[in-house]
Amino acid sequence: MSYFLGFDVSKRKLDYSLVNGQGIEQINGTVVNEEIAIATLLLTVGGNCPSESITCVAEATGTYHHPIAETSYALGIGCRIYNPILTKQHIKASVRGKKTDKTDALVVARLGLRGEGNLYLPEPYKTTKYQARGAQKLSMIGSSFALHHRHLSSLLEDELSVAAAEAMIGIQTAITTARRQFYQDLTASAKGPIFDLLQTIPGVGPYISASLVGEIQDMHRFHSAKALTAFAGLDPKIRQSGHTLNSTGRLTKRGSSYLRRSIFIAASVAKRCDPNLKALYDKKRAEGKTYTVATCVVARKLLAIVRAVWLSGKDYDPSFYKNSLT
Repeated sequence: MSYFLGFDVSKRKLDYSLVNGQGIEQINGTVVNEEIAIATLLLTVGGNCPSESITCVAEATGTYHHPIAETSYALGIGCRIYNPILTKQHIKASVRGKKTDKTDALVVARLGLRGEGNLYLPEPYKTTKYQARGAQKLSMIGSSFALHHRHLSSLLEDELSVAAAEAMIGIQTAITTARRQFYQDLTASAKGPIFDLLQTIPGVGPYISASLVGEIQDMHRFHSAKALTAFAGLDPKIRQSGHTLNSTGRLTKRGSSYLRRSIFIAASVAKRCDPNLKALYDKKRAEGKTYTVATCVVARKLLAIVRAVWLSGKDYDPSFYKNSLT
């Protein structure tokens, strides 16, 4: 008989529930969200049913589910990670209609019994992923701080002391230095055939290529271009009432904001240097779309091209524009 150990994940603690193949709860409890505590729990549960097959189940919650996934993998125990939207849908459909940690752990375990989620495998470009995110965050902080510096200087003018002015400049310099170092480390960690291949695509330079590699990790995770677009949060929300259906609303902005920002930057460049993408952008602008909306259309197309190039293992050429799925 198979058993499923479901975890309701939070930053500091994990509520867990173990169910059997019929979905009947066997045990439940709470542990600290740390690898040692998780390993102790898994070894204890495994010791109580050595001949049984145990699968851990958890929803993807930022980085808080990583200790479960990584500890399970290290111990040779399968761990299924699924989209938290499933939990919300189940709660809405239930009588209680609200979230409680203990009951949600049981819900998670039963979702695993249903086969929801994907089996966790270590990310091949984990270092690249977090270095890219760090570089992107530093870039945003640097731009924000520069604006604040100029605003503060204009308000105080000559009243800003020399020491304060030097400190502000020092902070800006430190941010710039750290960002450049992140860029160097990032491109070094992403080196490989895919990193070089993606740079043949218009608008994709070393930094964007490394960021794409870090966020996507393995293109085979996405069965279609639409699935990759949804992961980047570039798909439109669907608004539905009793009389109307509108699928052209704002972007969902779910999934990876880092991937979304990187591909948007790439699209901003690509629409100027690639004839096909420029024509697509101009067409949308002629239809009355704003700069941002038209660039998002280009970004969706560019993301489909990234998928096509990655999976084909061939350098980009104009045929990828026509053959990529949107």
